[in-house]
Amino acid sequence: MESSAGDVVLVTGGSGFLGQHIIKMLLEQRKELNIKEIRSLDIVPYKNKIGHLETPQLLRTFVADISGERESLSKIFEGVDSVFHCAASVKIEYPPNYEELERVNINGTRAVVDLCIQNNVKRLVYSSCTSVCFVPFKGRSTFAAIINSTESKTDTPKLDSSKLWEQDNEFLIAGYASSKLRAENIVLNSNGAPLQNQLDYLATTAIRAPLTYGECDSHFITDSFDYLSTRDWIFPRIAGAGGKQQLVYAGNVAWGHICAYKALKVSTKAVNGLPVFVTDDTGINDVSRFIQKMALIGGQFKVKTSWWYIPHFLYFFLAFLLEFVIRVAYPYTKYRLRYSPRAIASFTSSMLMYNRLRASIHMDYVPLYDADSSAERSGKWYAKWWDGRKLAKKSKKSS
Repeated sequence: MESSAGDVVLVTGGSGFLGQHIIKMLLEQRKELNIKEIRSLDIVPYKNKIGHLETPQLLRTFVADISGERESLSKIFEGVDSVFHCAASVKIEYPPNYEELERVNINGTRAVVDLCIQNNVKRLVYSSCTSVCFVPFKGRSTFAAIINSTESKTDTPKLDSSKLWEQDNEFLIAGYASSKLRAENIVLNSNGAPLQNQLDYLATTAIRAPLTYGECDSHFITDSFDYLSTRDWIFPRIAGAGGKQQLVYAGNVAWGHICAYKALKVSTKAVNGLPVFVTDDTGINDVSRFIQKMALIGGQFKVKTSWWYIPHFLYFFLAFLLEFVIRVAYPYTKYRLRYSPRAIASFTSSMLMYNRLRASIHMDYVPLYDADSSAERSGKWYAKWWDGRKLAKKSKKSS
């Protein structure tokens, strides 16, 4: 029986990209969802970067590390009814920082599950991603082919080894994808675990979202703009198989989390213990065209594609050689590439389209924002971000 006073909801990674959108939506839907308190847990202090209404009496912020000291974390989980676990190390660098991925994504997730059980938290929604099923086509290729696939029809590797680096050949994103799949398995396998009070059981689900864009993005479009600004806004073309990717707006991903939360409250058979694809109606196209669209909506600059192109097999081979040299030299240089060039080569040449039937049927999920409004909101935010970026660069030069 749910408390008539309302739910206490905790968002780990609340200061991050997705966490900000979830908190904004929880505040907007607080009356419909019967929420009396929202808690944000992150390693940095919470700042309202997304422009939601300030409600200090409803929103409490905590600064802590999910893989840190359990006793202090337990106090944050006390009295919580539901958790949205978004905190993660989102890095696709090369060589991967396996220790950090293990500490944050795997051990941190295990700690969240344990804290939920110890503090009688009834529901846990985990923010996974579609990289957990970004695997080589037929096991040996350098690209993926996922076409209108449901969760049960989409392959994910069986993680027999306990070491992240021993699974790298099974994923097209080394390190990161394996850590997210392990964390997802920890959450889903804990579904139905008896809570400390021996009266209730933990209900869990995992939301798998494709590459996400929108306000507060700090990796995808923002890093692409930074890269292109040093190359006369010309996007290099990599030709190869596929080259069509499904993207999703952060506001709709957040709404998918809210729908999952509602489904866990009312049913024990809907999405309990299951992964769920959450997509929207953003047009399916190659990433370069989408980046061009964001630049045009912002009205700041025009991104062009190069007249020349690099065949996919050649780019992948050169990326392999570069990564080999970087990895051999790493014990001496400690230098990491910010992004794995092989992962980029694989992603840009892949066919990635996911079927959200499970979300539609079992969570009553329908995208809250249509494709046009999603693009408009995002394009304007990226334009403001770029203005701030230019000012920061000018002040740095002048000083």
